[in-house]
Amino acid sequence: MKSFALFLVIFLLGVCGYLALQGRLPSQANLSTPIYLVSPETCLLNKGICTAGKAPFQLSLELTPQPVPLMKPVQVRMQLQGLNNLASANLKIEGENMYMGFQTVQLAKLNESDWQGNFSLPICSTSEMHWRVTANLTAPQQAYQASFKLVTQR
Repeated sequence: MKSFALFLVIFLLGVCGYLALQGRLPSQANLSTPIYLVSPETCLLNKGICTAGKAPFQLSLELTPQPVPLMKPVQVRMQLQGLNNLASANLKIEGENMYMGFQTVQLAKLNESDWQGNFSLPICSTSEMHWRVTANLTAPQQAYQASFKLVTQR
C-alpha cells in the first residue's frame, strides 16, 4: 500500500511539472515576466489583420487565405514595430470551446520586422470552432506575448 501511495505522489508531481512547463519555452526560463501586448477583444483573425500593442511595441498578425480553412495550409504573416533583436517567435494555437490539443508554429524571420510561418487546423465535430492564437516572442533579455481570437466554420 505504501509503494502505491509513493507511486501516486511521484506520478502527480510529474504531471504537475509537465503541465507547468507547457506554457513556457526553454529559452524563456531565465527571462522576466513577459510584456503583454493587448489586442482588442473584438478583433478576429478570421476577419482580417489583428494588432496588439503596448507603447512603443506593436505586433500585427495576418492569416491567409480568408476565411481560414480547415485541414488546408494557412500562412501566417507577423509584422513588428519597436521589437528589435528577437531571437525567436512562435504561435501557440489551441481550441477554446473544445479541447483539440495545441500546436506550436515556429515563425521564420524574413527581416527585422517581418516573420512568417504555416500551419493547418484540424476539423472539429462542432460547426463553429473558437481558437486562441498566442504569439510568443523572445528577445535576449525580454519576452513578449499577445493573444488573438480566431473562429472557423466546418
